[in-house]
Amino acid sequence: MKRSLAAILLFACGIILFLPPASAQSLKVGMTSKTLFYLPFYAAQKKGFYAAENLKVELILIGRSDVQLQALIAGEIQFATLNADGVILVNERGGNLKVIAGVDNAAPYVLVGGKAYRKIADLKGARLGVSGLSGGGTSILLDYLKSKGLQYPRDFTLTVISGGTAARLTALESGAIAAAILGIPYSDIAIDQGFHRLGDTMETIPTYQFNGITVNPVWAEKTRATVVKFLKAHIRTLRWIHEQPDQATELFISEMGVKQPYARRGIDYFTKNKIFPIDGSVTLEGLKVNIQVQFRDGVLKEPLPAPERYTDQSYVKQAQKELGL
Repeated sequence: MKRSLAAILLFACGIILFLPPASAQSLKVGMTSKTLFYLPFYAAQKKGFYAAENLKVELILIGRSDVQLQALIAGEIQFATLNADGVILVNERGGNLKVIAGVDNAAPYVLVGGKAYRKIADLKGARLGVSGLSGGGTSILLDYLKSKGLQYPRDFTLTVISGGTAARLTALESGAIAAAILGIPYSDIAIDQGFHRLGDTMETIPTYQFNGITVNPVWAEKTRATVVKFLKAHIRTLRWIHEQPDQATELFISEMGVKQPYARRGIDYFTKNKIFPIDGSVTLEGLKVNIQVQFRDGVLKEPLPAPERYTDQSYVKQAQKELGL
């Protein structure tokens, strides 16, 4: 009898051992551009951090934040990775989205002018390239120029260029625009080509919830375990970038075509200045700045809401706990 029971147990164990693994959960993530700002997602994919959580993640390039928000609301993507300004706007119009983790907890933009534009005053009457007419980098640009005495639309015009920093750099190189804000290290590339550094927007807005991971909370709560797995992979990737800058630089070069020494400059800047939050948290102090910017843009009215209105950090805190942080 004992032999028969042992044989049955061995047979059952053998079946379990040879069962195929559960199929990976498929997820779609929207992104504005294939630039350093979004390196953590490409790193998570290439270094196997998603696979380790049994996730199959598709990264979808969507050149405009407003289109990405529409895709998230429609359920065409599960995660949006954009600035919190769009989330504030949607929620104030009756929507319900939440920022659940940080990606870029500041906006390291440099205002770069074409070769004929050597100082900010030269931009009067000029055409500037932006990713959208409001929110995000555009709000930062308008705030910065206002602090320097130039106001929109009185002093300059805006041209929308989809595709993020890389697309704006191309437009600047072609002469289609007079100036644009470029993320580091793309600003360094432009300056070394003879374009002019007109100013650093972080002088006026040093902290800001630029790109965060945003979800529809109804979907997120129904699939909480999956969301936490995704954030665990995200945090592990951020830690890897901070701890392995040499490898992160090589991945940046291979994935996005940015060459040395610009690639390493970008990695160093984003890690040393904690643009990439090492634990994946949202910057509530930065989100307060988003709220102030949206107040100045007329989206919000006083009394201003607390940043917690637009975020839910319970998911990232659970992910941190499961990782032992």
